[in-house]
Amino acid sequence: MNASERLDARLQGKPVDKIPNMNIAMGLVAKVAGATYSAYVQDFRILVEGNLICAERFGFDTVSVISDPMREAAAFGAKLIFPKDGVPYSDPPLLSGGLNLERVRVTDPLDNPRTLDRIKGIELLRQSVLADYPVIGWVEGVLAETADLRGAEALMYDLMDEEEGLFELMDIILAQQCRFALEQIKAGADVIGVGNAVASQIGPNLYARYALSYDKALVRYIQDHGAKVKLHICGNITALLPLLVTVAPDILDIDWMVDFKAAAQTFAGTKTSVCGNVDPVSVLLQGSPALVEQEVCRCTSLDDPTVLVAAGCEVPAQTPVENLLIMDRLLYR
Repeated sequence: MNASERLDARLQGKPVDKIPNMNIAMGLVAKVAGATYSAYVQDFRILVEGNLICAERFGFDTVSVISDPMREAAAFGAKLIFPKDGVPYSDPPLLSGGLNLERVRVTDPLDNPRTLDRIKGIELLRQSVLADYPVIGWVEGVLAETADLRGAEALMYDLMDEEEGLFELMDIILAQQCRFALEQIKAGADVIGVGNAVASQIGPNLYARYALSYDKALVRYIQDHGAKVKLHICGNITALLPLLVTVAPDILDIDWMVDFKAAAQTFAGTKTSVCGNVDPVSVLLQGSPALVEQEVCRCTSLDDPTVLVAAGCEVPAQTPVENLLIMDRLLYR
């Protein structure tokens, strides 16, 4: 089986030669490509090179254009700062002064250098791996992009104060995210990752009011246009799991602090495969080979033929190679 066949079969609960290795890597990708983080997030050729190395060297079963959450913010007009070895950010956020919707317009992703760079990355990955690996595109979830434009702290006040204009802003963002996702699908993405980390910082009531309908709409749009969806909400999403069943992504990432068995049981019988949930720091980065084996086997032992395995969040750049290789070896059936 190649990696694409492996993932397709696993999502359908069919036999596989190996549980797909779904690790997310960013800093590690830059490291193996011999580049600074700043270069990695700004040059799709470096991103592609690093992804191909990780797939070959560590057994990753996907290649991906994940890099940073500020692609769409740049397209909306945010001015970004690119630290040499850190994640780009806007200072101040584009809408830090208030919900001035005149500053936020839906744009063509092909017209902004940062969104175009991601699309070019997908095109080159597709050309490089042909049909052998799933190519994962990425967009921010609507709530996460709202936080990128407002600033996370300001967004929390908006949610609590029921700020007038917030839904109008989120409607604009949804339209932009759909357009960006579609261009990535057209470029060759099989899966679109949706990053919505800020959703783990609010409770189920606020999530249901401000994020649920947007996550549903974005997931449905992507699926209707021929790609699968990998929803990534890092952090403790235990309280959100019943709501996320109704979002119905094809894959739901489960971070290390969530009970993986309980999450799998929540989604049993649905069309969503849970993915996780090895601790990326205390196990992969800092753990002994014996601990890595113990934790990977905990995930693979679940009685669910659709479960996928990965670190709960990004694999740290300094993770020992031995631990990555042990993890991949244990995924073979």
